[in-house]
Amino acid sequence: MICACALAACGAAPQPAPEITPHAPPPPRIVHHLDDPDLAPREPKKLLAIDWAGTQLADDAAALALWQQIAPTGDDWQLKVDEIPGDLPVAHRLAIALLHEGNFACPAPAAPPCSKAPPEVAPAAATATLADPCLRRLLALWAIDELDASELPSVRDALHAIAALPPPESQLIDAAIRAWPESDFDDRYALMAAAWQAGQHDLVNALIGDLDEPHVLAALTQLHAGGALEVLPTELHRTAFLGAIRDDKLAPSARTTAMDELAAEVEMTGAHKLERDLHAALAAATKSTDCEVAAHAARVLDDFGDRSAVPKLPRTNAPAAMMRGLCVLASFERAQRTDEASYFATYVPARGLELVTITYDPYSDSDPDGDGDDHTTHTATLVPPAEVVVPEIDDLVAAMQHCSGTVCRSDDHEFRFTFKPGAGGLLLARLEVAELPPCQSSVIHNP
Repeated sequence: MICACALAACGAAPQPAPEITPHAPPPPRIVHHLDDPDLAPREPKKLLAIDWAGTQLADDAAALALWQQIAPTGDDWQLKVDEIPGDLPVAHRLAIALLHEGNFACPAPAAPPCSKAPPEVAPAAATATLADPCLRRLLALWAIDELDASELPSVRDALHAIAALPPPESQLIDAAIRAWPESDFDDRYALMAAAWQAGQHDLVNALIGDLDEPHVLAALTQLHAGGALEVLPTELHRTAFLGAIRDDKLAPSARTTAMDELAAEVEMTGAHKLERDLHAALAAATKSTDCEVAAHAARVLDDFGDRSAVPKLPRTNAPAAMMRGLCVLASFERAQRTDEASYFATYVPARGLELVTITYDPYSDSDPDGDGDDHTTHTATLVPPAEVVVPEIDDLVAAMQHCSGTVCRSDDHEFRFTFKPGAGGLLLARLEVAELPPCQSSVIHNP
């Protein structure tokens, strides 16, 4: 055994090692992006376990009960209403019942101190429920969008109630008005009238162009909505424009627009004289209680050669009359031509105007002028009549709408007028222009 084994080990030819063929790696798995679990859209989880197709709502009470079951909140209302099938009657019944129930007046949040930003509707809190008007107004926007034309008569009163909501609401009112067919001018106008009476002037002025001509004229004469003047052609409605000049209930900017449109019509004809009816309307407007209207009328008359209404010094001993004259003067001088002398000089004594400016520095810690206030600095200058100009004219125009006696305030300045007797009446001897600290409120009173 040993020998045989030895002979086999020593005498046998060596055997070659077997070849090993490596296996090719498997091809990479190609995953389409639609199959990628990280990218593929997932079916959203349903929040409502409601058999919509099998739900029948006989009246508002049943629909409101279903709203309680839906139980939208400020956090999930959009997801829940998205589950309501818009092609089924249940959606329309829910919309109508919600609008009938009302309660959409969401108040504006308290404005921060010194904020000049216009107020906005408060957002619905995440925990808001169906009892919260701030959530309900969002649901009302959905409800209005769900209605078709045949259902509008059933919610007419609800839409009118929405149109009568005061600012800061505007989005919901706009949706209520636009929901009504454009061809139904009577009801559209009625909705706009309700909105106008609620103070939604900017919104209504923007929508007036959707009305037909008779209703646009009604908006001008009944609502006193200046936006109508932007729609009506001047050459076809001269009488309406003449009436607008005299209409004290129109916004001043609308009345001055009417003046400019009619004056432009005269200039286009090449005439250098105003027609009698236009001249009479402008002359009446110079006596308007609004200084901007009075000044603009005087300016148009002056452009056509009638200088009778330019704001020269009133011969009076009454401070109120002087304040009225200065109020008109400020608006008139704001549109002063480069070749035109200032009428302000006629208001001051021969020695000139004592102009006192008071600047405010919140960071100052010294009192160089000795007025007892570290933050204010007084500077007094005697300005000769030939050199006087209306100081801070844009701010003064705004301030003259907010006066108490001889003191007027804007958001940024306080103007104090001092009158002294002159040869023919009072003259403006001293004018103080004080820069106000932040957050000083205006005293509202028309001079």
